[in-house]
Amino acid sequence: MIRTKLFLLGLVLSFVLAPVRAAAPRPVAPQDPAALTGIVAYVYDGDTIRVRLDSGGEKKVRLIGVDSPEFDDTRESARLQAFLARRFVHSRLDQKPVRLTMDKEKEDAYGRLLAYVWTDGPEMFNLVLVREGFARAYLKFPFDGTVKKRIEEAEAEAKREERGLWAVKPPPVIGPAEAGSRLGKVVTVRFRCVRTFERARFRVLVPSEGNFEAVVPVDVLAAFPGSLDFENKDMEVTGLVEMYKGRPQIVIGVPVQVKVIPV
Repeated sequence: MIRTKLFLLGLVLSFVLAPVRAAAPRPVAPQDPAALTGIVAYVYDGDTIRVRLDSGGEKKVRLIGVDSPEFDDTRESARLQAFLARRFVHSRLDQKPVRLTMDKEKEDAYGRLLAYVWTDGPEMFNLVLVREGFARAYLKFPFDGTVKKRIEEAEAEAKREERGLWAVKPPPVIGPAEAGSRLGKVVTVRFRCVRTFERARFRVLVPSEGNFEAVVPVDVLAAFPGSLDFENKDMEVTGLVEMYKGRPQIVIGVPVQVKVIPV
């Protein structure tokens, strides 16, 4: 009899507690009635995108509280960092739905919308960008104090972990077969190029093993010094590992990303 009562009590409690265990997931962004939604149509660089708004039209958007390296820097290392930041944003946001929330200042002097960007993840993308080391904290202009503190903390973590802009060691060197396990990371892939071919506006470099590809836009290829014959050459390619149609790849944006190893 006692066991029966205990069983019934447990059954009742399970129904009572079920709604607590099935609590709603954390919202993607604050329920801000002024928030805008849309699809990212283009990535300019590590801190500026263009969004096709669901309400109509397109808007250039500058991410609040972050600053990524610029392409017009004459230093090759800085241009590489700028390209890596752009590829990171492209891999996470391009053609993806986003929600934009604003602070007190809605636009900058160039007419760009100033926004916090939210995707389907639990965290603001502005923070992710800084924490992964692809942008610095940009605190010059006033904005929400709580967000400012979180961005400062994200930069401190990136520095502590020596990520991206704050790396003091070169990227790890891996083989092409390992590239698929390093998605979203900056690495150097060492391989023998067995063939190259043209795909749309790109030159594709194919290694002797693995499912990996290195991809060079033809306009970037034209800026490469020396021979462009990469077949049967041992080489190293440094960049962000992305996934394209089920295949890991590194996109080349500056010549310094490619190194041919002398025999």
